[in-house]
Amino acid sequence: MKIFRSLIGFMLLLSIFSCDAPKLNPLDPNNPNSKLGQLYGYVKTKSVPQQSIAGVKVTWKNDNRILETDATGFFKLENLPMVNGTLYFEKDGYGKDSARINWQNQKIIDLGTTTLNANPKLDNLLIYTSVENRYQEDQRYTLFVQASISDVENDIDSVFVRCIALNFNQQLIYNSQTRLYELSYPYGSKNSVPSIDDAIGKNFEIVVKDKVNKSFTVEASTIKRIIKQEILFESPANGATVGSKPVLRWKRFLPGFNFKYMVQIYTDETIPQLKWEKSNLSKDDIEALTEINLSVGNYFWVIWCVDDFQNRTRSKPATFTVQ
Repeated sequence: MKIFRSLIGFMLLLSIFSCDAPKLNPLDPNNPNSKLGQLYGYVKTKSVPQQSIAGVKVTWKNDNRILETDATGFFKLENLPMVNGTLYFEKDGYGKDSARINWQNQKIIDLGTTTLNANPKLDNLLIYTSVENRYQEDQRYTLFVQASISDVENDIDSVFVRCIALNFNQQLIYNSQTRLYELSYPYGSKNSVPSIDDAIGKNFEIVVKDKVNKSFTVEASTIKRIIKQEILFESPANGATVGSKPVLRWKRFLPGFNFKYMVQIYTDETIPQLKWEKSNLSKDDIEALTEINLSVGNYFWVIWCVDDFQNRTRSKPATFTVQ
């Protein structure tokens, strides 16, 4: 009988303490005496339909607490001293975000969904120079920029190329045919100020602005070379009369770096029309056979040197007539 009474008493005490255990647990945020709190929520993409983002680093600097979101984008920080502060969210490939936390006697705060904006991605970038040789020993320089940029949220507003050292900032224009953001910037002649030579080795950054005017610097590159040496043509030239498939000849070009030739034939009129072009000719070549039959008329041709970085120089034009 004594054993039975002891058992009943033990079960009664267990029932009482088991009901109050969560409230008495100092780590339980529901305990009225607890000074610790809890934060939780989800992190998803800003783009619709929203997707959960796993592996987002969530940092509560007040208590030096760091964790990462799970596969569903969920996070939960427990047993936090309830001191107001800021919660930070960051993950490679996304813009950073933060949330200001004011406990206001709340022990459990549901932050709902925090969204991160995916950064635009630079898929390819070309920055190169072009030198056109003209008569009266005139050289004209042009800076070209071509950037391929992808953005999963499709919210690109504008793209710029910037060189802080040169105080240079120009907008790139989207070309729907090439699907590239492009710039063709006439830098002037050899006597222009500032000189294009000043651009050699300087950092040119690609800056993307989204539709909420947030800026992303996605890449930087440099101009590797300006080819000022001139290729000299041989024939046909000076209005010489030729057949419908002339052989274009030039002097061997020895600039001291690897390159390919490109030849072009244009109509000799106010607005020249490109009639034929051939690229990727070996640097050992000194002639090219025209591969189409040109109709009777006046023409000119030029030859280009194009290096491995797409920098290029063009010869003076040589005229000829097809009869």
